[in-house]
Amino acid sequence: MTTHLSKSLLNNYRQCPRRLWLEMQDRTARKLGQTPLAQATYSADAQKRFLDGHVIGRIAKARWPQGVDIEALSWVDDKAGTKRRDLSYAQHLTQMWLMQGLPLFEATFSHNKLLVMADVMRPAKRGKETVWQMIEVKSSTAPKDYHITDLATQVWVAQQCGVPVVGAALMLVNKGFTLQTPGDYTGLLDLHQDADLHEQLHDAIRQMPTTLKGAHRTLAQTKEPTQHQPGEQCTSPYECPYLAHCTQAPQDSNRKIKAVPIRFYNDRGAAKAQQLLDAGHTDLRKVPAKTVTQLWNGPNDTHRVNQHLAQAVRTGQVVFARQGAQAELQALRWPVQHLDFETISFVAPVWTGTRNGQQIPFQYSMHRQALNGQVLAHTEFLDTSGQDPRRALAEQLVQDIDPRCTVLAWNDSFERAVIRNLAESFADLRDALMRIHDQVQDLLPIVRRHYFHPDMAKAEGKTFSIKTVLPCMVAHLQYSQLDSVQNGGEAQLAYLLAAAPQDAEKEPGQPITKAEREQARKDLLAYCGLDTEAMVEVISYLFEYPTHKKAKP
Repeated sequence: MTTHLSKSLLNNYRQCPRRLWLEMQDRTARKLGQTPLAQATYSADAQKRFLDGHVIGRIAKARWPQGVDIEALSWVDDKAGTKRRDLSYAQHLTQMWLMQGLPLFEATFSHNKLLVMADVMRPAKRGKETVWQMIEVKSSTAPKDYHITDLATQVWVAQQCGVPVVGAALMLVNKGFTLQTPGDYTGLLDLHQDADLHEQLHDAIRQMPTTLKGAHRTLAQTKEPTQHQPGEQCTSPYECPYLAHCTQAPQDSNRKIKAVPIRFYNDRGAAKAQQLLDAGHTDLRKVPAKTVTQLWNGPNDTHRVNQHLAQAVRTGQVVFARQGAQAELQALRWPVQHLDFETISFVAPVWTGTRNGQQIPFQYSMHRQALNGQVLAHTEFLDTSGQDPRRALAEQLVQDIDPRCTVLAWNDSFERAVIRNLAESFADLRDALMRIHDQVQDLLPIVRRHYFHPDMAKAEGKTFSIKTVLPCMVAHLQYSQLDSVQNGGEAQLAYLLAAAPQDAEKEPGQPITKAEREQARKDLLAYCGLDTEAMVEVISYLFEYPTHKKAKP
């Protein structure tokens, strides 16, 4: 297995040695044309985070227009005429340009089989000598632990190469930034270089030799280091792309079927689950009812929910208080209007008057449903023009929503927040929008109080997510049947594709085609439409309307 490391790989080791081992085994196997032990799976949220990083990187470079981009200069043509980045050449260019005393981007250094590329190297004079400040650019609004270790890794390697790095800083996003003039990002990024940061940085630098030695020791192992078991590190600071591999449920030795993982609803830090694991339990089906009751013996909803979920898993049967659910639904103002928004957020605002990180709605779907289950209407909105979609969306929303009837959402805090932000942006629509805001009620808690399916405890996502609940109630409708957009993160990526400027490219030399844009729109309409159709089906299931197919318990 190759033992060359990068800054990112070393941080992966800090997160979990097993992650580093799997990633390098994955890379080596694919390079040799072999099937890896585990393949990385990056979520749409992770991909969006990568895109945000690239955007902020470009904006940061604009702060030093005289800077030299080592990354851009180090691409060469190989024998087949394909462009590739020559990292040895990048290191040569770095040493050459260091002597010129100009700001450098992606300056490349290597020491002890660890290669790093510094976001920004800013020169300063100390007497006759040129010294350097290293700046790590991040798309976050506040410093995080892994930012410090990122910076420490790069400073240490550069210093080991003899570069006089005498200062270091983080460049982070200003949370309060609002775009006033298109393309003017003055004030978006701030330098963070306080005494606390420097103290943490020095501590991390001192640990570098030990950290690097541990990473190389991990890579020298011939077998997967399975002693590193799943835990909180799997999702901190980000979800590990090998999580599915490490959390595969074990086979039941007697029945040859997968055990049900020990996991609970709203179990903070998985503390209750860990108590059962520590007691030797590995299959939720086999945990006695008395044990669960003793574990979850409080008076609040979380304790009651987990008792019912465990009962459903243990018996293999749905636990459903149908009359209670129906009584709550009948108290609504019918016909109800199922509403769902899709939003996009930008680390660097695109439209004037918007903030970085603000959720901008570009789409909604609304199904109107009668008390007898009949769908009376379906209206939708989708703007992929690339212009600010909020005004047109707000105007159509006001027209589409009947003020006399309940608006239902799944986890209504999101829809309410979107509507409040629209009301704050458009004073002339404020009263109408806030009326809609006050009509919104939440369907999720009604389900959570009355319905528990064995498969909910097996779901890798949230126990009461609509994506978990829908296939439990309605077998013929599943988000997995959709094409490339099956969750909110993928919807954001599809929007960026559909709304990209006409000359935009996916990769250098690969323009986005008209067919790709049209497919992205089609996928968005299908996904958002299913969100509200799913609520229609949930209502129909709870009322047991005969026209809807049911999933078998």
